[in-house]
Amino acid sequence: MLNFMLKWYEKFSELKSRPLFLTGESYAGHYIPQLANVILDYNKQSKDFKFNLKGVAIGNPLLRVDRDVPAVYEYYWSHGMISDELFLIIKENCDFDDYEFPVPHNVSITCNQAIDEAYKLISDYVNVYDVILDVCYPSIVQQELRLHKQVTKMSVGVDVCMTSERYFYFNLPEVQKALHANRTNLPYEWSMCSDVLNYSQSDGDIDMLPSLKKIIQHDVPLWIFSGDQDSVVPLIGSRTLVRELARDLKFKTTVPYGAWFHKGQVGGWQVEYGEKLTFATVRGAAHMVPYAQPSRALHLFTTFVHGRRLPNTTHIPINSSFNLKN
Repeated sequence: MLNFMLKWYEKFSELKSRPLFLTGESYAGHYIPQLANVILDYNKQSKDFKFNLKGVAIGNPLLRVDRDVPAVYEYYWSHGMISDELFLIIKENCDFDDYEFPVPHNVSITCNQAIDEAYKLISDYVNVYDVILDVCYPSIVQQELRLHKQVTKMSVGVDVCMTSERYFYFNLPEVQKALHANRTNLPYEWSMCSDVLNYSQSDGDIDMLPSLKKIIQHDVPLWIFSGDQDSVVPLIGSRTLVRELARDLKFKTTVPYGAWFHKGQVGGWQVEYGEKLTFATVRGAAHMVPYAQPSRALHLFTTFVHGRRLPNTTHIPINSSFNLKN
């Protein structure tokens, strides 16, 4: 990615001095901080061009599995998705302190049975990436797409069948041609998280807090944000890890935990440590924040890019009274 960016700036040299912001969600909790640190290391040794890195923001990010994984079951329990009894079994029998992604080696039979039971309770009829969102019935959508040869019209609000629709859409030959994609006529279809690519499973086990610390120590602002309806990488884990990072950096709380506002409504909650570290939630948002709450997400990103703080007040009084003239 560093080589790509260097070549890109070579081609578009007029953009070299522009501010650079790095952002992403989910597993970007790993690859965005890793990229940021590669860029910072490059800047340190470069005697010529230096990246103008101005900020890093990661949403619902996987940061450390020993906290993010147990947070999933805390979230299920706190949202009434599993019973008290089942949560206590998981809490007492699952040792997540030495958890690993590829083959969890320290998870007991009792723990595995309890986790299996949890997922049976939640079932396929709950979207774990957005627990308040309705689910899609892919078989019905696929049939409709094939019959009509087109993507169904966008529903009002969040399109719950977007995954099926985009799979169909991005595999249409005319779409690939318009995007200048698949120009070599690959023998397989496009799919999200394709098995064709060999992802490193062990990378998920890396503790990302040291990488985040290094970014802040280079005077680069860091925002971590969480959609509060995501149970895959819940805010419960992210919030505690941000607090741990702040404690390690010896940062004091500069903006106490409280609501931020957008269009007269609570957009979410936020806390700021020092001058460079912010944690914010986005109310009603999913694992992919802009997908579920585009307006609130735009407000958050605009504030981040402009180096401002999220507004903690609104100009619309909740108990205002008015007089009607005759």
